[in-house]
Amino acid sequence: MINCLIVDDEPYAIELLTKHIAAFDSLSIVGKCRNVKEAIRVLQSVEVDLIFLDVRMPDITGIEFLENITHPPKVVLTTAYRNYAVQAFEYGVLDYLVKPISFMRFTKAIDRYKQSVLNIQPVKNDMKLPIIIRSGAELHKIVPEEIIQIKSAKEYVSIHCEYGKYLIRSSMRDILNQLPQGAFIQVHKSYIVPLQQIQTITTNDILLMNGDKVPLGRSYLNDVRKLFTV
Repeated sequence: MINCLIVDDEPYAIELLTKHIAAFDSLSIVGKCRNVKEAIRVLQSVEVDLIFLDVRMPDITGIEFLENITHPPKVVLTTAYRNYAVQAFEYGVLDYLVKPISFMRFTKAIDRYKQSVLNIQPVKNDMKLPIIIRSGAELHKIVPEEIIQIKSAKEYVSIHCEYGKYLIRSSMRDILNQLPQGAFIQVHKSYIVPLQQIQTITTNDILLMNGDKVPLGRSYLNDVRKLFTV
């Protein structure tokens, strides 16, 4: 379990990071601090592996915190300003995320942490590892990176791959849990698509790289757009 500490004076930023962190079973939040003084108290009482640190905060900035702390945990800087990047990396930060932070960009930061500390390969490599599905009496190996879209049909799910289609008895939730974490997203009550297949997002539809169009449910619109915020 990776213990995370959020240090940010903006409630929305804390809320967004909390949501991103909650998507990973391997991440745990041990503190949410509105300023550096609160963060120091947490660091003195709890083991912290990774800090998501805002740059501009009242009293003590994130940069000043880095200047004065010795042997800090791994740090990912979060800011609405791009001009601190060079200065930030002089202090050995792991990553530099510009707000609003998309889920895909957040995932890359977690991959960097796992590579640097835990020597775990990034999620994208899992796309090449096959999963086993049962279609009727047959078992099939499916490589996730070859999936184009997944569509539900009552108690069944149709998996559309580059080389064919498979109909399995499953719920959308169950099939999503079998796929590489963070690589697929449900965009409609009846559709799941790989992030790497998304080309264009409109208010009502998503255009995939192969030219297919799938509906975008209204309740999923904000989550999809957040993932692709630059």
